[in-house]
Amino acid sequence: MATRKTSSDWDRIELEYLSGEVSIREIADRHEISDTAIRKRAKAEGWVRAVSRAKTARTCELSPREPRAPHEPAPEASVIAERGRGLVARMLDELDATTTHLGELEEMIEEITADDRGAARRDGMMAAISLTGRAKTLKELATAFKTINEASAPQGKKAAQQEKADQIANRFRGVGPPTLKAVK
Repeated sequence: MATRKTSSDWDRIELEYLSGEVSIREIADRHEISDTAIRKRAKAEGWVRAVSRAKTARTCELSPREPRAPHEPAPEASVIAERGRGLVARMLDELDATTTHLGELEEMIEEITADDRGAARRDGMMAAISLTGRAKTLKELATAFKTINEASAPQGKKAAQQEKADQIANRFRGVGPPTLKAVK
């Protein structure tokens, strides 16, 4: 049975809660109390938790970008769409490389997993490069590309289709009669 917390315990819990440096569950574990009890007390007493920046994992970026200043506006939809198209293109290239060297990948998997006791790791690796997996990836990439293109269109979908149809129709229009121009 949990022991009742004294006012000094709750003062420490409140300070940790308000700092926002650790999660509520961590605070609860540290003080041997449920996170629900802390949440109820915080709501009842009107504690306002400080907003802390989430710790993000550092990843390798293919194209370095300048960080945005806090006052700088978000990039335009066309810029975001172009980045999305680039990402889809890189992922398609990766899928192409996997598909092109499928036999070599299967041989490598066989060699790496030859000494394994069970076949679970080998089966998982084979599933990752399987036709089903590649087809699903291609379908998802196509859907993402379609969504990016539709979202980046400045007008609605029908207007974009009409504009494209007009561009194609302009290719087949007649040239018209010749015009005379005076050259000096």
